[in-house]
Amino acid sequence: MKNETEVSFRKDLIAYLLGGMLAWGLIGWGLDYLLQLSWMKFAGLALGAAGGFYLAVMHRKERAQGRDADPRT
Repeated sequence: MKNETEVSFRKDLIAYLLGGMLAWGLIGWGLDYLLQLSWMKFAGLALGAAGGFYLAVMHRKERAQGRDADPRT
């Protein structure tokens, strides 16, 4: 059976990636619409994916150091 923290990290990673891509993809789509730059929506998706991955890794590091503020763990 997998370690609970590993399963939690995978869930966090998926949530952060999807959330980042959704938020920054919409921002990129809006800027694409306003500025007529067809590449902006793809840049927004890439930025959101990179940012989501970074946040998931930072969250994992803080959790490993015991600085998690979540009372459930």
